[in-house]
Amino acid sequence: MKKLLVLTLMVSCLSMGMTTEKALPILGIAHVAFQVSNLEQSRAFYTDFYGFEFAFAANENQEAWYLKINDDQFVKLVSKPGGTDDNRLVEIAFQVSDIETTVAILRERGLDPTPVEKKPDGTLASGLVDLNGHHLVFVEYTSGSKQALSRGKHLGTRRISDRLLHVGITITDEESANKLYRDALGFKEIRREPAKEGGPYGWVNMQLPGDRGDYIELILINDMKLNRKQMGTMHHMCIMTDDTRKAHRDMLFNGLPDLERYKPMIGRSKRWLCNVHDLDGTRVELMESKEVVKK
Repeated sequence: MKKLLVLTLMVSCLSMGMTTEKALPILGIAHVAFQVSNLEQSRAFYTDFYGFEFAFAANENQEAWYLKINDDQFVKLVSKPGGTDDNRLVEIAFQVSDIETTVAILRERGLDPTPVEKKPDGTLASGLVDLNGHHLVFVEYTSGSKQALSRGKHLGTRRISDRLLHVGITITDEESANKLYRDALGFKEIRREPAKEGGPYGWVNMQLPGDRGDYIELILINDMKLNRKQMGTMHHMCIMTDDTRKAHRDMLFNGLPDLERYKPMIGRSKRWLCNVHDLDGTRVELMESKEVVKK
């Protein structure tokens, strides 16, 4: 009778589109880290134009400064004073509610995350590297972490955005990427943009588990060989605003040069957006929260 009851419950779950597999306790994107050649100048850039305030520093072999987007999300600037690499993307960190459970599930799914360790910022973390060399870090904000201790602080009124929406990374083999991001990590495809006719690449948006709606943008470059400028454009972060054109005006008021390439436009996402590259050539995409409604 018990076996019949268990089987009935499993069939019911499957018929409702549910699975019995445990979901990773991922809450959303914690931070994205980029190399910068000058910490002071880069901090000024992100603070002056975007309003993101310095929250704390942590020395992780290289000095790193965390600028706050909201209480859970940061942009992390990693010092590379000798000159940044062509690929300035250092890592993408995912906030989890339970790091031990996260690591156990990852190992059950055939992955080999690093042992959990306490980081200089006080978080508990584990990491792995995908097949394209992107460093993924899973972090739990402990009560004594610098992230937790800075809650409610450094949330300036000058912020033009309070949400890190997605991070873009390049992928050479979508099938292999799906085995990690879709099958192992449980990310879900929410949008696909094929390459324009004659264009070199398309992309796929993969939403993280959890309620925030953060996602990773997989840019399908296939066998493209990227130069420094292309890497800085493709390896990017996207922050969200309710009004891109107003945010752009605010940035101009804050001293952003009034250049044609910074002007807002309607992108393929059918949303107003604008793109600004930082001092080392990393793109920050500012995207509106709602699609344009045609009248």
